[in-house]
Amino acid sequence: MNWKQKDTDNSGAAQAARRRFLRVAGDLGVAAMATPWLLPARAQPAPAPRGEGAGARPGVTQLLDMSADQQQLSRDYATGIRLAFAELGANGMPVPQLSTIETDGSTAAARQALQALRADARQVALVGTVGEALSLASLAETAQLQMEIAHVAPWLADPRMDADPRLFALFASREAQIRYVLRTLSVAGVNELGVVYPAGRNAQALQAGMGAVAGRLGLRTRDFVLQAGRNLAPQAAALPPDAPYFLLFMGGAIELALFTQGLARGAGRHYLLCLSDVDTNTFVQLSPGKSVPVIFTDVVPNPLTSKLAVVRAYREALQRLFDEAPSTVSLAGYLAGRYAATVIAAAGPAPTRARVLAEFQRRRPLDLDGWRLEFDEHGRASRFVSQTLLNTRGEFVG
Repeated sequence: MNWKQKDTDNSGAAQAARRRFLRVAGDLGVAAMATPWLLPARAQPAPAPRGEGAGARPGVTQLLDMSADQQQLSRDYATGIRLAFAELGANGMPVPQLSTIETDGSTAAARQALQALRADARQVALVGTVGEALSLASLAETAQLQMEIAHVAPWLADPRMDADPRLFALFASREAQIRYVLRTLSVAGVNELGVVYPAGRNAQALQAGMGAVAGRLGLRTRDFVLQAGRNLAPQAAALPPDAPYFLLFMGGAIELALFTQGLARGAGRHYLLCLSDVDTNTFVQLSPGKSVPVIFTDVVPNPLTSKLAVVRAYREALQRLFDEAPSTVSLAGYLAGRYAATVIAAAGPAPTRARVLAEFQRRRPLDLDGWRLEFDEHGRASRFVSQTLLNTRGEFVG
């Protein structure tokens, strides 16, 4: 394989962010890893851009899954979107009023939030719903409510809903990510994949979509659904001896770290594949298991080293406006926010929900300072995928 050494971020902001990640992990504890925090849905408006009142602006809403296993992903993606809106507003571009609704990620919470939004005509779009289960639930619930509203850039790798005319998915699908990794592994003759779900909740939301992807790729799959509320490490160590060598892990960074600890103690040897839900900066701070090779996919350029103008703008704005370390997820949120604000602005002053939806449905190509979005026949605006390998010596190359 043709790997290059990956740079790491040792800035003060990165150090602070990592300390926060460790506090989150410690507060959760092993037994609480898959137990949602039962947060009431609540709205939090973003501050108005400098020099502009909020009253005349259209509103958009971001739904966040703040359950334990999705909290960091949601916060990072939300940070990127807020960063994009703040930067554009400071530069004089009209941006929508952004509100967030924090939920426990359940279908019931999605339904409650959407029922409240349905009657609020000022809310012209849903922008950046995260994580994936909540994104799928929000699409299903708006259909049930006969709510014609744009779903813009949700965190959604599952391609099952890509044909929905209300969905505008920006980043490479799970199938595209898996295809990219398997091209690299083709020399190994991979035809069977173990799929690990860290909780039944994950499996319920994602199994059908993963099964469809595996069928199209001609892969045999074996599912391993771990028990929520129990330490994942001993469950990983107890995988059956005939478990596939290649395992696709369908969880977040904290769960993955625990799982690798167990794999390192187990009798078998496995190669882990992880998709773009896992932030590597978080993962390495949580004492992952030694000697377990992991491939991570990313759906945006490297936020630390890319020379694209839009990524440089992201890094500069993040340093100037937020005390956060760069990450792939917040960069994705920044790109999503830039895209959403640009299209909504094109819908004209005081746009209606229907006019905003129609403007998104034009699916016009858009260049964001070197990052091109152009919807393909499958309904995705970007096909970009890269990968990073954590080798058995604990080194990142990619």
